[in-house]
Amino acid sequence: MSPTWTRSDNEVLATLQDVVALESVNPGLPGGQRGESAMVDYLETFFAGLDIPTQQQQVLPGRANILATLEGKDPDRVLLFECHMDTASAEVMTIPPFEPHIRDGLLYGRGSCDTKAGGVAMIHAMKALRRAGTQPACTVVYAGVVDEEHLFRGSRHLAENLQPAAAVISEPTDLEVVRAHKGVVRFRIAVEGQAAHSAKPHLGVNAITAMARLVNRIEETLGPAYAVQNDPLLGQPTFNIGVIEGGAQVNFVPDSCHITIDCRLLPGTTPEATMDQFRRIVEQARAADPNLKATVENAYFTCAPLGTTAEAAIVQQAAVASHRVLGRAEITGVPYATDGSPFSERGVPAIVLGPGSIDQAHGAVEWVDCQQVLQAVDIYRYIMEEGV
Repeated sequence: MSPTWTRSDNEVLATLQDVVALESVNPGLPGGQRGESAMVDYLETFFAGLDIPTQQQQVLPGRANILATLEGKDPDRVLLFECHMDTASAEVMTIPPFEPHIRDGLLYGRGSCDTKAGGVAMIHAMKALRRAGTQPACTVVYAGVVDEEHLFRGSRHLAENLQPAAAVISEPTDLEVVRAHKGVVRFRIAVEGQAAHSAKPHLGVNAITAMARLVNRIEETLGPAYAVQNDPLLGQPTFNIGVIEGGAQVNFVPDSCHITIDCRLLPGTTPEATMDQFRRIVEQARAADPNLKATVENAYFTCAPLGTTAEAAIVQQAAVASHRVLGRAEITGVPYATDGSPFSERGVPAIVLGPGSIDQAHGAVEWVDCQQVLQAVDIYRYIMEEGV
């Protein structure tokens, strides 16, 4: 069946249309069946046409990272350009998610902004170097990774098996150079009560009301503590109690209640230290009420903050490249987490830089500015040429 969209005459934008048309919703999200395999096949073909060698890293059954390597003048020094291949769910979209129409300078479709635009700009920067016969200062590795939209397992695997001198992570930053972002820790707190008939609630222990008192204590303790912390780029740390579950039916005294908490951490703070704060609050609550049975469960997701210094070579090179292309260079921080986390955790200087705005990511109507995509190609190319 012929596509309903018209392919661009610009080779960069045409490539972006090709990959947006490939469904690669994360299998951990609604509507995700195929995973990233079609993206891997496309990228292998793309790099084969440039005689740039590729390899796969098996991360999960049927899901692999793909790496492409362009050897530099210093072959032992690696500059990583990383982009995730999976997308958010397309079920909330109000436009056809995999029909990459271009209208008024904007390219539409799921993944167009987050973050296939950045990945396409990266691979076309490598293509431009190859076409020009330019050898980069150090070896450039492009990595298309899996699972960023769920548990970051692709980037974690990559960081465990590759130690680059620096890393450029593609996310929609409006081409600003992001050198800092918050980390994440997610976990549950459980309260155990005792079931009884609601006609005689005194015979039971209501886990929901006990949890309500504990939530109040958490807010009263951590609210002021977080308010006095401040990062010049990221502001304050935050916590959000996003899910509460408890009770079986209305005429039972509930015997259990759980809350799920999302904390956003500043550089210099670890997920474990944050968990310890909650453990101390629960211990204090138990001391005040010996009948309280509350437990802080182990974190099910952690992500380290990114805190690359302004003086780091990769920050400076990106600023120079951005100024060269855009006539300006904005160095900033963002509140969300990225695939840069596992590299930062291992001491690798990393930045986040890519076309598009995070405001369009995951939206019902996702799009990216075509001009930014083309500018990103030049910015990435200049960074690749100069190295770190």
